[in-house]
Amino acid sequence: MPDSGKETSLNQVIQQLVPDGSQVYCEGILANRLPMAAVHEIIRARRRGLRLVSAPNGLAIDQLIGAGCVEEVEFYFLGFMTNKGFQAMRRFRSAVEAGRIRAKESMGYAVCMALRAGAYGIPFIPIPDFRGSDLLNVRDDYRIMSSPYNPDEMTVIVPALQPDVLLLHAHTADEHGNVVLDEPWPMFTLTTAQACQRVLVTVEEVVEAGKLGSSRITIPHFLVDAVVKVPFGAAPTALNKRYEVDDNHIAVYQESAKTAEGFAQYLDEYIFGCTDHEAFIDKIGQPREWIRGS
Repeated sequence: MPDSGKETSLNQVIQQLVPDGSQVYCEGILANRLPMAAVHEIIRARRRGLRLVSAPNGLAIDQLIGAGCVEEVEFYFLGFMTNKGFQAMRRFRSAVEAGRIRAKESMGYAVCMALRAGAYGIPFIPIPDFRGSDLLNVRDDYRIMSSPYNPDEMTVIVPALQPDVLLLHAHTADEHGNVVLDEPWPMFTLTTAQACQRVLVTVEEVVEAGKLGSSRITIPHFLVDAVVKVPFGAAPTALNKRYEVDDNHIAVYQESAKTAEGFAQYLDEYIFGCTDHEAFIDKIGQPREWIRGS
């Protein structure tokens, strides 16, 4: 895409950038800045055969799986962080037990290093030996090799990850597509964007070109394919320094997701029953403003 005019509608960009069968990396962690507006639009578009690579962001992955969008998920932690502690993902568990999806378990360091290899453009990357775990028993694409510099030293190598599209919700972007993620340690998000073939960012606000200082930019415009302004685009999860997680609505979802019938009713009411994310926010209510230290 050209450097200007990257702002577009979410429906249009999902149609263009997330076809059936895409490998999709969902950003966000636990209950913070999950790309929920984009996830709901993918569900409305009835995408199928997606291969997900996930940071630990249970809600987005659980909903995509429950909606039948997914055939494979690579993960290192999947669960919900709530005011009652960590809770399981019902639709993920049901799909795995029924054999409807392939589950590729990993660990956080391995996934991060695989993305780093993808960003570097190399086919694989060595990581410290973790043969004390059972991970090598479930990942036949992870291999053991001896160091070319010390044959007695063994290491594990993992294949590079270069997902087709990155889904990210951030704080601000400018008209050219420069993105600001206002968090203390945002830099691995840049590595993830470098690894992915296409980058779709929803943001709380879009400002004029030149309004963002270069030191604030997390992802430069030349890595970004599309920007969509979606206020509260991470809700019902939180966005650091903007708004809090909606524990009440996540509790509604968790109760609904206990059964296939309950989940189907949730889809009809909160996703298919809402024309867009603005309608979803109108239905569940705006999230509480972020309070420092809460």
